[in-house]
Amino acid sequence: MTTLTELNFDALGESINVGTVLAAQGLSEMIGSTVEFSTPNVELVELDRINASNLRLNAEKFGVVSQKATNGLNAEVMLLFAEEDVLHIVEKVMHIEGMDIEVIRELEGEAMCELGNIMVNACLSSIADTFHAPIESSIPQYVSRTREGLVAYIRHDKRQEFLLASHVDLTLGEHSVAGKLFFLMNAASLKLN
Repeated sequence: MTTLTELNFDALGESINVGTVLAAQGLSEMIGSTVEFSTPNVELVELDRINASNLRLNAEKFGVVSQKATNGLNAEVMLLFAEEDVLHIVEKVMHIEGMDIEVIRELEGEAMCELGNIMVNACLSSIADTFHAPIESSIPQYVSRTREGLVAYIRHDKRQEFLLASHVDLTLGEHSVAGKLFFLMNAASLKLN
């Protein structure tokens, strides 16, 4: 079995950092205002050690956009925000601040998939550039998961060995949100040329 070397992890972590910055810039363009963000923090967590605490899952429920990456990188990539932040993000992305909450809820899945498509693909493009490996991605899917459900979902995929987690704090106007990008993968997931 291929192993993820320290050098590959460092390069992958750096490309995820760059991609996270590009993703935040893409979000800024979508909402038409500046998005401030912290330096992303990327860490590797082995699948059998994953729990809500070491993934920093501090909310009870999360909105999760999921995409499959194939070809140069075989992984499931998840973009997630705490549920209480999702409605604010949807308002900003769809430019519908102050609308009825039921209207916002109806647009939630579409808006989050659009956001996920931009943010996840910014990270995948950065990884593809770093490793000179073409990466394809599936159509984004949006689900709402409890903290425990998310941990169970991640741990359930026995083909994977670890999760690369990128944590970034974003400020949208006067509202701060904690975003996470999870890369569920194994050591053979990265196909280097």
